[in-house]
Amino acid sequence: MISSNSPIHRVVPPALPPHQIAKLRRKLIEERDRIVSDYQRDFSAAQSTREEGAEDLEELANIYQEREFLFARSEEDRQKLLLIEEALQRMAEGTYGLCQWSGEPISRARLQFIPWARYSIDVQEKMEAGQLTEAARQW
Repeated sequence: MISSNSPIHRVVPPALPPHQIAKLRRKLIEERDRIVSDYQRDFSAAQSTREEGAEDLEELANIYQEREFLFARSEEDRQKLLLIEEALQRMAEGTYGLCQWSGEPISRARLQFIPWARYSIDVQEKMEAGQLTEAARQW
């Protein structure tokens, strides 16, 4: 019997055509560059937000809230940046387009929409539902 926490088997997928990989690589690099640029802008904005000019507690609270928002956004972007770098590494290794949990191919449509996707849609849905865990992957 197969456990819901272990992949069934590793499938060697048909490779994505080179032109498709090149297109997705460009998309990943563009997104990486956008994130880095946004991060630099947001970081500068957060640092330039000063409490000294605050007239009252409400204004000071707004300054802290804006700063917190910019740092939270930076954290989300940092996570996305890591996923992008991992996707570029998988391209270099020749494993791009394979679900990192099951080893099965990730659909082209999913990769076009989310080129940094690590998992097939089925595996992603099961992980989000708590039916699979990343630690349990076996391939």
